[in-house]
Amino acid sequence: MNAFPRPSNRANVLRMDNSSLPPGLPRLFDERSEPDFRSVFGLLVRRSTRVDVALTRLRLSALDLHAEEAAHVERIRLLLAEVNAVSLDVEAYAVLRDPARSASLTMLARQLGQGVIEVRAAPLAGWSPDFTVFGRRDGARAVLLGFHWLQRPFPHQGPALASLHGPREAALASQRFDQAWARAHDIRPAILGILQRAREAGARARHEAAIALRPQGISAAGPLRPQP
Repeated sequence: MNAFPRPSNRANVLRMDNSSLPPGLPRLFDERSEPDFRSVFGLLVRRSTRVDVALTRLRLSALDLHAEEAAHVERIRLLLAEVNAVSLDVEAYAVLRDPARSASLTMLARQLGQGVIEVRAAPLAGWSPDFTVFGRRDGARAVLLGFHWLQRPFPHQGPALASLHGPREAALASQRFDQAWARAHDIRPAILGILQRAREAGARARHEAAIALRPQGISAAGPLRPQP
């Protein structure tokens, strides 16, 4: 039995006013539920202006958030417990070379540069499970707990459980997020630097590949004329 109504009811399930959140919260769902975690996350982002995300670590390869979903979001705070610059560098380069996945990372870089997304690291903190608080200027409205993986399918065959909670639980989660955020340090410039290096490396690789594919005797200025 699905934890949420059928897809035809999606538009009514997650409107971000307290009275229209589904009755009987919290709701538990898994990777087989319809809508699944990706759909629920996207719908909640659409109805929010403030989003606070607490992740154990950032998986750039699993990013799949569309620009239209975040069109009304004024602020995203991303809190990370583990940050590995080498892994992020490798992931960023691989994702930017994949046309099917590069759009989400490009949007991330743009919003980081604009200051819409703030990123802090809290290596001495810890939380379980990962969670995201969705809200508006007047406060938190919902909190989503569980394994944060936005791409389909999930990377393992076992159950991937998550739960959706309403305003009261969201207020508690928001308070705990603020406490961890205050103790964390800003790493937005470092993340921006990683993405910039990946873009530059990708541009160089594309340029070198284009040169390698040119027929012999053809330069960027045109065919070489034989010497008399």
